Amino acid sequence: MPVVITERNVSCIWGGTLIGILLTNDAIPTDKVNEKTIKIIGIHGWLDNLNSLLPVAKQLIDRHPNYEIYLYDRAGHGFSSHLPQGFNYSAMHNLQDLRTVIQSLRWNKEQFSIIGHSYGAMLGTVYAASYSDEVLCLVAIDALLGASIPARLYWESTGFQIDSVLKYLNRTSNSYHEELTFEKAVESAKITRANISDEAARLLTERLVRKDTNNKYYFTRDESLKLIPVFPYTKAMFQNILETMKASVLFIGATKPQWPHAHRSAELFKKNYPKFEMTLIDGPHHLHMTHVNEVTHRIEEFFDKYLEQTSPSIIEKSKL
Repeated sequence: MPVVITERNVSCIWGGTLIGILLTNDAIPTDKVNEKTIKIIGIHGWLDNLNSLLPVAKQLIDRHPNYEIYLYDRAGHGFSSHLPQGFNYSAMHNLQDLRTVIQSLRWNKEQFSIIGHSYGAMLGTVYAASYSDEVLCLVAIDALLGASIPARLYWESTGFQIDSVLKYLNRTSNSYHEELTFEKAVESAKITRANISDEAARLLTERLVRKDTNNKYYFTRDESLKLIPVFPYTKAMFQNILETMKASVLFIGATKPQWPHAHRSAELFKKNYPKFEMTLIDGPHHLHMTHVNEVTHRIEEFFDKYLEQTSPSIIEKSKL
C-alpha cells in the first residue's frame, strides 16, 4: 500500500504540542501530477486518539493518490501535551487548537474537508460554521451538533459547568493505581466503548498508554478529560449554524446510537439544510473502526459527488 505517514507536530500558544501525522500517497500516476490535492483533516472523539480514524484514512489515501489527510491527538489525548493545571478542555479551547492546526498546515489559505467522529464531529461542525468559506465538506460520524439546552437555562448551565470544572480540578487525584499492562488497557478500551472489536481496541490502545523510565505502562490521557466538554447551544444558536454553514454535510450514524440525540439533530439538518445526506450502518458508536470498508465507501461516494462539483472554486481560490 503506497501510503506515506509523516509525523507533523503543532506547537500551541498555551505551551503544549499536538502530535499528528500527515498521510499522503507516493504512487501518483504521471498523468495526475498536476491534479489538485484534496486536503482533509480528521478529528477523533472524546478519550480516543488519532488511531481512531487511521483505518479509514489509510483506505482513502490508498484509493485516492491526490488526497492528503492530517490526523492529530487532541490536547490531553494520545501523545499530545496536557493542558496546564487549572485550564479547562472547553469547546472554545478545542476550537482554538483546531484553528492552530489548520493555520500550521496553512490550509486556511485554501479549502479543505473535515472527517470527525463523536465529539470530533461536533467540533468540526462548529469550525465549519465559524470559518464557513474554508470547509468544503463535513463528514460527521455518529454525532451531530444540536440544540442542547433551552435558552432560559443557558446562563444557569454555563455557571454550573464552571463550578463543576473548579470542583473537579480541586479534588484529590483518583489515578489508576493497579499495575497497568497493555492487555489491561485493551480490556479497559473494550469495556468503555460498547461493541468495539478486539482489533480496534488494540489500535486505540497503542496511543492510550506509554511506558515510563521504569518500563511500566501508564495511561497517556489527562484525567481532567473526565469532565466532558459540551457545546451549550440553544435552538436559536443551532438554527444560526444552519444558516451560516456552507459545507456539504454527510452524517454516518449507527442504527443503535450510543447517544440518540445525534439522530434528532440529523432530522433537523435534513429538514433545514439542503446540502445534507444521511447514512445509517448497523454497527456500534465506533463503527468507523468496526465497519471500515462500509464507512470508507460512503465517504468516497460523498466526496466524489461534492468535491468534484466544487473543484473549480478550489483552484480559483488557490490562485489568490
